[in-house]
Parts: sequence; structure tokens; C-alpha cells
Amino acid sequence: MKRLLSILLAVALSAILLSACGGNTASHDGGDITIVQALDMVSWDPNATSDLSNGYVINNVYSKLFTFDENINGIPELTKEYTLVSDTEWHFTIYDNVKTHDGNILTADDVVYSLNRTKNGTIIGALFAPVNEITKVDEFTISITTNGPYPSLPTALTHQSTCIVPRSYIDHAEANDDWSHPIGTGRYTFGSRMIGDNIVLNRFEDYYDQSDKAMNNSLTFKIIPEGSARTIAVETGEADLNVDFSTMDYDMVQGNPDLTLHSHQSQSVWHLGMDCTNPNFQNILVRQAISFAIDRAAALEVGHNGHGTVMYNSSTIAPTCLGAVVNPLDMYEYNPDKAKELMAQAGVDGFSTEIIVFRDEAQRIATLVQANLAEIGIDATINRIENAVFADMLAANEVPMFITSWGAYWDPDMFLTRRFINEGGVNRSHYFNEGLEPLVLAGRASFDNNVRAEAYVKVQEFMAPEAPEVDMYVSIMFALARADLNGVEINVERPHNYYKLHY
Repeated sequence: MKRLLSILLAVALSAILLSACGGNTASHDGGDITIVQALDMVSWDPNATSDLSNGYVINNVYSKLFTFDENINGIPELTKEYTLVSDTEWHFTIYDNVKTHDGNILTADDVVYSLNRTKNGTIIGALFAPVNEITKVDEFTISITTNGPYPSLPTALTHQSTCIVPRSYIDHAEANDDWSHPIGTGRYTFGSRMIGDNIVLNRFEDYYDQSDKAMNNSLTFKIIPEGSARTIAVETGEADLNVDFSTMDYDMVQGNPDLTLHSHQSQSVWHLGMDCTNPNFQNILVRQAISFAIDRAAALEVGHNGHGTVMYNSSTIAPTCLGAVVNPLDMYEYNPDKAKELMAQAGVDGFSTEIIVFRDEAQRIATLVQANLAEIGIDATINRIENAVFADMLAANEVPMFITSWGAYWDPDMFLTRRFINEGGVNRSHYFNEGLEPLVLAGRASFDNNVRAEAYVKVQEFMAPEAPEVDMYVSIMFALARADLNGVEINVERPHNYYKLHY
């Protein structure tokens, strides 16, 4: 009888253990997770691009001084402790047991060298403009001094361009012009990459925080540009998570017991941008006319099946950002007649132009915008390109109009100067107005968020009549997962923390 009880208990225990592992491919002790996304990464060089599809891959291989919470605010990662020594000096101490993927210990020298490379680069641009100096204090402590108060510095240090790359690898990659086999300190090591198809990362067993290492053996990022094909990949079990869910499939996945649709209010602003140096868009009245001509509610419907919030901003400040105003000066509405009046005031009968897109949602929105613009005499053709060449075309002023999204930080200081003051980088509209910079800098000059919020209201009121872009709506962020996949997290920008995914 005792032997029979022992056997039954053993069987029951095995069943419990198997149930705990469950699912398709992964468990707390291992397994492999496949993630599908629309766009391929661009480069393992953190200073090469600000593209979200790039950052959410490389953040798994490299670590930063700060990672981010669900609102993209900075929380310590490599930083063990930090101190605001004065209004213009910060000290950051890193953990003393951080191993690089090639077996070395990360030191302050690596951090200083990596961040100075970032500071001298072009991608982060204005985020490091307030930084005077980055120096070593001791073996594991660095000092960052600024030219005035910079309350946003910890959040600036979450940007993908601030990924800490060991100096030995930087030197090797730059000497050979080859970043294809990255070395970092993150939870995953590089496995392989087939450009345009997939990226494979393997769990780093010597990750410095053993209590928070990856809960799966590997991550495979599969690139599938077409929205419904990504949905089908999760539906069939080919993939575990779709981080670029197309809302065109929203009704199709509802009620499927094998799938779970996760959601989160986003700060991703879908907008129509214009090259303000292009002769067609140098006239402020034409830009205002375009803002009145666009049916934002219809754009939300065709872009994301109505899942989101319409907005009438002109500065990419999402409704949940510090100091946000949905319709500054109550200036805009969908009003084609007003748009035609403004075109007449501008003395412009119409013209031909081009709208550049590189995503399914943008192409659908562009079709609507094309019809809206036709009503006021603007003949726009739509041209779909690869996202990898978008930045080069922008830099060469070869993008007269474009539709894309911008993942806004809660803190507008993280993007306003980059978007509308500095040359290059993500100033996609090539917009410049010397009256804007003092207003933006006023938001940086205080540690009091009430004071800062008032400054950003003034920024938005300044930008409304300038109209360098048409902010149309903020979408709801969705992620489609297998129903038994645990650890799915979404921030205001994108699904993230892939190291927590497990069955």
C-alpha cells in the first residue's frame, strides 16, 4: 500500500511539474521564444539609428546605465547607485561584477569611452547637448557634468544610443568597419543574423544579476513585413509573440482560446510630416491648410481600426506627456473649406508631391491622406520604401512628405530639440525657428515639473500655427501572444522585457 501511494505521489508530482512547464517551447529553465516583428533591425552599432525595431533588439545584447519603466522613464540597470552632487554634476556607480560576453569585467573606463563616443555621435544629438564632460571617478564610478540643470539625464541614458559597449569591441568594430558580431553585457549573446529574415540571441549564463537573468534559452526575431502573416505565425504556433500586431486582424483573433491579445495605451504619435525646406512646404499657410485638410478620425480608423485617440498637436507631444495639450490654441479641426481658404490666401492653386511610407499602417493612412490632399489641389503619389534607407533619404531632402510614428517620451525634453531644433538625426521635417529654442530650454532649466509643464504648454502653442507636421492620433499598443505565454509586458512604446517571456 505504501509503495502504491509513493508511485501515485510521484505521478502526481510529475504532472504538476509538467503543467508548470506547459506551453509550446519554453520554461523557466530553458526553451526558445520566437518573436515576429514588421521591420528588421538596422545595425548593432548603437549610434547608427534611433529606429525602435533596432533598439528593442540591441537592448537585449547591450546594457545601459538606465533602462526604462512602462512610461519610458529611467530606472537603474547597470547603475548600482547614483547621486546628484550639484545641479550640474551627477555620479553613477556601476556594479563591480558585470561580465562582458567575452569574459572580461566591465569598468568605468568602458562606460566613459562608450558614452563619450555616443556624445560625439549624431544619433542622440540634443540629448547629450547639455553634457559638458563624462569622466572616470574611480574604477566603477563615472561623473557626468552638464552646462546647467538637466533633470532628464537619467531618462536620456535609457536611449538605445547609450548602450554600453566594451571599449575592446568598439575598437575592433571601428577598425574593421564591422559590427556584425556584437559583444555586450546584456542578458543575451549574439547567435546569428540573416538580414531581412531573422536574428537569433542566446541566453548569457554569466549575466551579472543571476536573480534576474533571462527566463528562456534564446530569442529569435523573425521579420515578417505583412501584418496578417505575423498574426498567422502566432496563430499556428510558428511564433510565440507578435510585437507589431495589425489591428486589421483584431476581430479575427477575438475568441480564439489559443491566443491572448495584450494592450496598453501608447505614446506613439502617428503623424504626417513635411520637409519644411521644400518649396511647396515653406509657406506656413500651406502647412496650416494641410492640417485642416486631414481627417484625423478617419486616419485612426483606417490605420488602427479606431483603436486610439485623435489629437491635433504639431510637436509630437502625446496626450500623456508632461504638459500635453491635445489641441493647442484649439486651432485645428477637420475643415476642408478652411483648408481651401488658406491655400487661396497663400496664393497656391496646388502642386504635385510624394508621400513616403515603409509600413502597412502608414500605407493605409497615406491612401486616405492622398484623397484629403486632392480636395485642396495637392496631387500626392505614394511611394513605399525599405525603412533602412529612410534616414538617408531624409538627410538628402528626398522625402517631401511622409507618414510614420514617433514613440514619445513622457518628458518632452527627450525629443523636442532632436525633432525640431537640431540639424540631422530625427529632425525629419528639417524645421528650424530661432524662436522655439528658448521655449524648449525653459522646460529643461528647472527640477520642478509644474514649472516644466507650463514651459511645454508654451512650446505647443508656438508650434500650432507653425504646423511642421500633422499629428493625427495616438494608437493603442497591442501584442498578440500564445495564450499560455507568460511574462508579456508592454510599455507606451512597444512590447518589451523579452527576457521575461516563458511558458
